[in-house]
Amino acid sequence: MMRFKVGECDIDILPVVNGLVSEADKVRAAFGGYEAYAASLGWEGLEALRKRDEIGVDNVEVSELDIVYSAKMSVFGEVQTPSPAFCELVDLCTEAGQNVIPLDMNDEEFDDAFMECVSATQFTSVHHLAKKGYRKRMDAATPEELAVAWDSFVESNRGFRKLDKRREEHIAKELADVARFRRKVLAVIEVERVEGVSELLKEVVKNG
Repeated sequence: MMRFKVGECDIDILPVVNGLVSEADKVRAAFGGYEAYAASLGWEGLEALRKRDEIGVDNVEVSELDIVYSAKMSVFGEVQTPSPAFCELVDLCTEAGQNVIPLDMNDEEFDDAFMECVSATQFTSVHHLAKKGYRKRMDAATPEELAVAWDSFVESNRGFRKLDKRREEHIAKELADVARFRRKVLAVIEVERVEGVSELLKEVVKNG
């Protein structure tokens, strides 16, 4: 857990590993005692999690890169889609009568950012990247290390690296906005985005 004081607000960032079933326990243990809860997902993504029983998990889109990631992460335990950590946060907030605050871009904003950051050539190279990733050996002692190492590999595609930075900027900006109206917030963010978001928040704190 990482804590930031932004104005009068205490923001706790809980890094989670996407897909790993055991990460739901981490969210459950951290839940409670906060004025608000936020996640590094867009509005539509959170709504899909809230209605996942109606939608059905078979209708969740899974990319080739996600499939390879899941295979590698399964070394550390059971992996499921959608991400158990975020599902747990949504369920706990629903039970408590609270809404999860979306920190990431909505679908339209993400589509625009994707078009700006990822070229057609970079997009069509995803299949090759997934095949290369499947063969690539990743020495990681923990699921967190593996998630960060996999993210670094995916970001060898410069378009995806640029898109991830755009996401981090958006998430940090939204957190700073939330801090203007709340006093204690728990933000659940995938571990590979935490360092970038944290550095941006430190700049917000430094600049007042």
